[in-house]
Amino acid sequence: ASLVKMAVPMKWKKIQGTSGPNPRPRHGHRAAVINNMIVVFGGGNEGIVDELHVYSISNNQWFTPNVQGNIPAGCAAFGCASHGNKMYIFGGMIEYGKYSKEVHAEPSNYQWEWTRINPKSPVNGPPPCCRLGHSFVIVDNKIYMFGGLTTLEEEGKENVHRYLNDLYILNLADEKYPKWEIPETFGTIPSPRESHICIVKQNRDESQPKLLIYGGMSGNRLGDIWILDIASMTWSKPEIHGIPPLPRSLHSAVVVGRRMLIFGGWVPMVSDDNTNRDETKSMSHEKEWKCTNTLASLELDTMSWEKIDMDISEDNVPRARAGHCAIAVNSRLYIWSGRDGYRKAWNNQVCCKDMWYLESEKPKVPSRVQLVRASINSLEVCWSAVRSADSYSLQLQKFKFSTSDGLSNSQRSNNLTLSANPLKT
Repeated sequence: ASLVKMAVPMKWKKIQGTSGPNPRPRHGHRAAVINNMIVVFGGGNEGIVDELHVYSISNNQWFTPNVQGNIPAGCAAFGCASHGNKMYIFGGMIEYGKYSKEVHAEPSNYQWEWTRINPKSPVNGPPPCCRLGHSFVIVDNKIYMFGGLTTLEEEGKENVHRYLNDLYILNLADEKYPKWEIPETFGTIPSPRESHICIVKQNRDESQPKLLIYGGMSGNRLGDIWILDIASMTWSKPEIHGIPPLPRSLHSAVVVGRRMLIFGGWVPMVSDDNTNRDETKSMSHEKEWKCTNTLASLELDTMSWEKIDMDISEDNVPRARAGHCAIAVNSRLYIWSGRDGYRKAWNNQVCCKDMWYLESEKPKVPSRVQLVRASINSLEVCWSAVRSADSYSLQLQKFKFSTSDGLSNSQRSNNLTLSANPLKT
């Protein structure tokens, strides 16, 4: 199928001049957006991090809140979902070879108090095992968890890993008595995997949304897409159009408008991310892999991979990374930290410390500018704010009228055309 060319170019911008205590770089952390703040927890970099950091978008400021309650152990590659003013986490690595199966909630209404949750076990099976690299997304009052990586104990062996493809629901309808559920599903189940992504695909007709799973790791890096219809609990593999990106794991994905934007991750090392290739060729390169800084866009209505128009010169895009966090705020995609791979000279991973946002679309034009009052030497005007606009360009144009237009001198002096437009940064 032919590519769908995007109407508006996308543009990265590096965030600079932040104030407050910047968190140390890491990977495997998670982030949620609550009250126009980016809340970051966990991750690892020479040890697992148990700190909570908050970035105020409006103030361009980091701060470390005074956290109370039953604080969870530091963890990495855990599941994270936000709902209202709460952030829920489950699982993750707490030390090498040791994974968690605890559930915690952090109500971020400026109280910053962790609570450990003890959900009831499912009536039709065991509760979920400890794991990392699973997906964890919320729809209404239910969190859907799929897949991940767990460890098994086998005689004479330690840390035997197993990829998972189980599906659990954490039902939060009753806040006092949350419970795990094992739903009955239909159709072909996606193959076991970890470090994949899962997003909520809203339907235009406002019917029950769907879950979309992409990529991950299962011995090889994956590039397949699966849909779970929540209304019927049926799995399906949709037909996808356009040229797909390379298979990947430890990437990020967010939904902005009607697009799923995918950034970074580990990919097979092939010559070109944007050329035609078959899966067999990609698999032959699987032993050689690298971090990438490529951006991919899937149009969710047509299920088509889109061609992205952007400046990809080195100074204008984030450097390659995996295990970073990404969140959507209005029409922007924010990313922070992550690891850029292994430096062969030192044989160790290096974490990024930068923060970027992607302007995914041109800001909308404000509503009509209103003239509040005018005097001989000043004008007071107003218009509705535009989300994601940092500044505006206000244009004033004075009209000249002929003596036969029937207007008084004061009316002529006050006839101005006013328009405001967001400035692209």
